[in-house]
Amino acid sequence: MAEGDIISALRSMVPGLKEEDVTDLKAIAAYADNPLVLGMMVALLIEERRKTNQLLEEILRELRKRDVKEEEIVALSDQDERILELVKERGMVTAADVKEALGYKGLNGASARLNNLHRMGYLKKVRRGKKVYFMLA
Repeated sequence: MAEGDIISALRSMVPGLKEEDVTDLKAIAAYADNPLVLGMMVALLIEERRKTNQLLEEILRELRKRDVKEEEIVALSDQDERILELVKERGMVTAADVKEALGYKGLNGASARLNNLHRMGYLKKVRRGKKVYFMLA
């Protein structure tokens, strides 16, 4: 098979083949008849596949760990449930709204609960000027 035919076949089989790849392939095609070169290429591909599979296994392990963590989320406290109900009723709330509705003495407690619900993924946080609004995620 001629070099041009090999490159044409590869371009049709591998969409998105870059020009730099084609240059490399042309250099390799000159040695395509040599069994030693072909053997080395296959060995390199096998090694690359091993590395890719190992990387995919690591990613999968990490994803499984995250799934376990998500399942370990404990039930919300009554106060957090009331905050979520308030957000459902009003659409969005501030720490001042929660302070007033739940009878907190200061903004810190209300703000801490809202931020915790945000970190847990229950609420989205939107900043408008100096105010921070929370809405259902």
